[in-house]
Amino acid sequence: MTIEKNFDIPFISSLALREKQIQQNYRPIIAVHKWFARRPGTLFRGLLLSEYSDNALQETFYQSNQLENLRIADPFMGGGTPLIEANRLGCDVIGYDINPMAWWIVSRELEHLDLKAYSGSADTIAFFLSKKIGDLYHTSCGKCGVDFQLIRTKIS
Repeated sequence: MTIEKNFDIPFISSLALREKQIQQNYRPIIAVHKWFARRPGTLFRGLLLSEYSDNALQETFYQSNQLENLRIADPFMGGGTPLIEANRLGCDVIGYDINPMAWWIVSRELEHLDLKAYSGSADTIAFFLSKKIGDLYHTSCGKCGVDFQLIRTKIS
């Protein structure tokens, strides 16, 4: 009976409304395919925390939570919102869908990111772009007049 006791409908409703408004303008990778029934991530985060946390939802919602040793399954995952939120909370997740696009998008969102390799690639690209078009990106500080230019050195 924890969800019935801890789920704060007005709190989650206000967050979900804001999230849906933002989604109209900002489209992350999940927008490769617009799922007709996309639910706000705040809703699933709220449901999980209401069920598996003993503290008030408004207290735990913005904190780092590690719901370890908890497995969440979604047999019809679609856009994967419940799995993504569960993963953010430290849960082990399992998802299935008959739609290969659904599987591909969700698997890309949940795959491990090698931050060192990613950072190295980003530095290489920034260095290349800086040499090619860096001179086009410069400005002066309105207060002190110091000139700033996109200058990037490659980090090996």
